[in-house]
Amino acid sequence: MHDFCHRIVDINDSDFQQLTYELSGVLSVLTNDSGNSSFNQDAFDSNSDAAIVVYSSSHPVACGVFRLVSEQICELKRMYSKQVGAGGYLLAELERIAKKKGYQEAILSTRRVNTRAIAFYLRKQYCECEPYGRYVGVDRSICFRKKL
Repeated sequence: MHDFCHRIVDINDSDFQQLTYELSGVLSVLTNDSGNSSFNQDAFDSNSDAAIVVYSSSHPVACGVFRLVSEQICELKRMYSKQVGAGGYLLAELERIAKKKGYQEAILSTRRVNTRAIAFYLRKQYCECEPYGRYVGVDRSICFRKKL
C-alpha cells in the first residue's frame, strides 16, 4: 500500500502543469489527440471547480480536475496517474471534494480506445451513460456517470 497525500491547487501550479503535459503526451500517442482542446483553463472557477495533485514521497504522481456542469453535476477532466494506486486515491479525493461542494453526481468522457481508463472507471462503479455536451454524436468517445 502506498502512502499518498494531495494538495488542492490552482491550475497554473507547476506540478499540475507538468502532470497535464505528461498526460497530453500519453493521450497523443494513444489517441492522436492531446485532449487539450476539451479543457479550457480560462473557464476554471475555484468556487465551483477543483484541481488536485497527488504526491507519493513528495513527488507529484497524479492529477485531476472537476468542473461545474450544473448545480448538482460536475465533470471530471484531465485525470492522470503514473503510479499504481494513485489513480484510485485521486478519484476518491476528487469525489469527496466534489461532494463537499454539493455535487451529487460526477460525469466524464474518455476515448473508447483508452481501454485502461474504461476498465478503471467501471471498477470504481461508474456506469456508461448517454453522451453529453460536446460528446453527443462523437462515436470515438464513451461517457460515464456516478452518483456521489
